[in-house]
Amino acid sequence: MKKLPIGLLLIVLLLNSCSDHPTTIRFPEGMEELKIGENSKALCSDCPKKFVGYLDLTQRGLHFMELTAKMWQELYLNHPEFSVIWVFGGESVKIDKNELKRLLEEMGYPYSVMYDKENKFYELNQLEKIPHEVKAIQSYFVNGDDIIIDAEPGMPNLFRKQLSEFLILK
Repeated sequence: MKKLPIGLLLIVLLLNSCSDHPTTIRFPEGMEELKIGENSKALCSDCPKKFVGYLDLTQRGLHFMELTAKMWQELYLNHPEFSVIWVFGGESVKIDKNELKRLLEEMGYPYSVMYDKENKFYELNQLEKIPHEVKAIQSYFVNGDDIIIDAEPGMPNLFRKQLSEFLILK
């Protein structure tokens, strides 16, 4: 069978996905950028190619970030041009803004993050419409404002493959 070009494959995947699934990512006003450590990379929501992740602090802790800490450090070193944006939404009794910063610094997380106490990001992007059972943690490769594909940072080898394919898209 003849191989499909990656761009065409991604278009087919998008067309076959649930029509209610969000197709764009936008950043609402009022979210706060938290610098993690002295050398954390600033956020670039206007960068054309980026990873965007969302984690609801009212439903999830930072265990996922601990498990993937080494991968974020490698990504930072190997692809300094690539923008990574994690949005931490909701106000948790256990993890407030200061505790979030402290825990991410302790993990050596190399990027700044967005803190969205009011969870405006989730609402604006209609993330409740994703066709998955777990909605409290989501991640995407985004080109401009367009979601290209769900990202899988919890599976580092698959994530690296997805990233390589995403970076060569025009």
